[in-house]
Order: sequence, then C-alpha cells, then structure tokens
Amino acid sequence: MASQTPQSSSLPDASPARNWALKLTQNVQLGLQEMTARKYTLPDKNVASQLLMYRQLLHTKCRPGLKLSRDYQGTPAQVAVQHMPWWSEGCQETRKMVISYDNLIQRLWIHGCPNQNHSLDEEPPIPHDDWVHALGFQQTDPVTDFRSGGVLSLAMMVYLCESCHVVYSRFIRPTGDASVLPFAITSINVTDMLSRFLMLSKAVDRMDALLSQKTFWRMFADPNALLACQELSMDLLADVVVELQAERAASDGSPVTVFDFTAILETTEHRVQYDLLGAGPKSVDSLRKIYAKIKTKYAHELQVRLGNVPASATPLAKSLPIDHHAVLQKANQVAHGAQEMAGNMFQRLKQQAPNLMNTFQETNSHAQQQPQPMQAHVESHTLDAMNIASTNPSTDQDSNDVKHADKTSSPSGSDSDWTGTEIQAATAGINNFSIGGEDDEEEDDFL
Repeated sequence: MASQTPQSSSLPDASPARNWALKLTQNVQLGLQEMTARKYTLPDKNVASQLLMYRQLLHTKCRPGLKLSRDYQGTPAQVAVQHMPWWSEGCQETRKMVISYDNLIQRLWIHGCPNQNHSLDEEPPIPHDDWVHALGFQQTDPVTDFRSGGVLSLAMMVYLCESCHVVYSRFIRPTGDASVLPFAITSINVTDMLSRFLMLSKAVDRMDALLSQKTFWRMFADPNALLACQELSMDLLADVVVELQAERAASDGSPVTVFDFTAILETTEHRVQYDLLGAGPKSVDSLRKIYAKIKTKYAHELQVRLGNVPASATPLAKSLPIDHHAVLQKANQVAHGAQEMAGNMFQRLKQQAPNLMNTFQETNSHAQQQPQPMQAHVESHTLDAMNIASTNPSTDQDSNDVKHADKTSSPSGSDSDWTGTEIQAATAGINNFSIGGEDDEEEDDFL
C-alpha cells in the first residue's frame, strides 16, 4: 500500500509567519521594558556611595576633637570628591583624607567673620559672642546647634562662607538683605530640608533611598550637585525674605523678623521641592538654568502683587518647569494607553491569524526563556550598591568596635575614641569609607 504524501502546496509557508511573530514579540517586549524601566534611579554605584556618605555626615554629631580619616589612593572616585568642603586640605601630600571638626570650625570662624582679621593658624575662641552676633548661632559655643544636621550642616556652612560670597553676604549683618535671619540657624535648617528631599534622614531606610526614583538623581553624578542645592536653596530663601519685606512695606509697614522664619522656610521648601528639584534637572548646569527662571518668575509675580506691572504680562509662564504631579499623571496615562494598545494588538492577532497562534506561542515561549538583559542589569546594579557590609567581615568588626566604644564612653563626653580613627578599605577594588557614629544602623560608603 503506497504511503500518502501530504501535498506541500496545500499548506501555508510558516517561515514568514514565524518571523513576523518573533518580530512582534520583540517589539512588545521592548515596549514593556521601556514602560517598566526604572528611569529615575541612581545613575551608578558611585552616586549611591556619595548618597550614603552624605547620610553618614548628616548623622555624625559634631564634637570637639572629632577626627576621621582614611587612606588617599588617588582613585578616580576620590579625586572627584577631594574638593568637597568636609575634607581637610593636603590629602595628596599626607596621603590621608581627613574629616576634622576642629578644622571645619576654624575655617568657619576665619571666613565667616569678615569684619575681623584672622590668621590661618588662629584657633577660634570658644565661647565668643561673635558666634551669635556675626555668624548667627544660638549659643556662644556653636557645637550645641548642630544636633539636627551633624557634620554635613557644618560643612555646608563652610562651603557657603568660603565659596559662595554673594549668597553668604545676603545674611551678613547689618547690610545683607536677608540679615534679619541668623545665617547659621538658617543654613542648618536648609541642610535639614534638603536631607528630607534627598532621603538622607533616619526616618528613611537607606535601602529605600538607594532604590528610590527621583527625577533629579541623574544630576548627582556630579558631586557638586549637593553643594549647588545648598547654595541655590539659601539664595531662594533670601529672595522670599526680600519679597515679604516688600509686601509688608507696601501694606502695613511692619518689619520681617525671626518670628516669620517658619512661614519663610515653608515657602522656600515648596519652591525647592516642586520648582527646582521637581523640574528634574539632569546636571548642575540645568539646575542653575531652572533656578534662574524661578528667580525671574517670582520677581515678576512680586511686581504684579505690588501693582508695578499688569497681571497679564507673564512672559515666563510657559517656560517654567511643570509640576511633577502633572508629569506623573501624564506618565500614568501613557502607560495605560500603551497597555490598552498592546491588548488590542493581541486581540486582532487572534482574530485575523488563528492558524499562526501555535507558531506564535512557540516563539513566545522561546523568547521568555532568553535572559532579560534590562532586569539583570538593574538587579546587578542594585546588588553592587547594596553590598556594603558583607565584603570584609574584619572591617565590619572594626566599625562595630568604634560604635561600641562611642556608646560606652565616659559621662564626661571624652572624644578620644574618635580621634585618629582609621577606616580601612573593604576590598582592593572598592574603598569602604565607614565613619560610624550615632546612627543605630550601620552606615558604610564607597569612595
């Protein structure tokens, strides 16, 4: 009996259908990856390391004799941050990167009191009335005012005094246009405000901070981003003071005082959170451009309120940053539309090509078995940033020993356990900067 051979001419060619189904699967897969990709996470491990270090400095209490150091190896990451204000000078000569409270407070005294002649070797007098009258602390010993901001708030003040003379001069008494507010207390509060926006506070788990999505995280690939945020936030706050003074002068003539500080800070927080950072700056340069638009916008609105210009004249209304809530709502609408489009596409596929479904399912099954490069990259990146404490058990033990010594120090407040503390590298490839301190959670950092 002859075998029956199927007639090949009566069967459709499956090769084009298979290629079409594979191409469709790849396009849908790429579209879904783009919709679900974490576009606004920290750019890389170095930025995550810097974020952890800012958190450590915020949580490290200021105290006389505080001195923390690590070896300077001249790595690209160390070179990129060696100009940050918390480091003592001369790291290339001494081969040490040192954070010293005594050095920071001396620099603040020298550069923060411009009406006095100071020598670079002069030790700041503590207590002294100028800490209150010139620099704006609450006590004649400044160490008592750093409780909420730690070493980070002190370093930010030093940066403003040394490098941002225009902004700092606005708070110098009695000539500064915002000198009704004490400079030191104002700067500490601005640092605290930024720490909340940047998720540095203790109330936020550090892993939540590392995995967070912020439209401005890409900007922090430049270490100067934090310094620029402090500088521009202080300048925006001074603008709020000037606006309030002008409105008071045009109405009842009452002066602006320190009792208005809460309202001034709330207005500043809104502008920094929504107008400045909420615009999603991708670089320090773009941050400054956004800042310039904000200043122009609110200066114009002030003139409108004072009746100096007509309300219809708003030249910058369309060029200002969009509120981040509107951006998020638009993103959700786009994602929903993409999902609906994908669903309709598959429905048409089922209706118009039922004979190709088996081929499509086989191809789709094959594609799902392939590695997911986007997901693997994200997970690998996240693990690199999160793997802080497990690389070197001996270093973790050293860090725990420092914390234990701090908790068991004498009631007199001796700081001998901090002075000269050496922080060793975690691995040969990644340098671990762990400064420990008052934080209950273990804080490590890569440089």
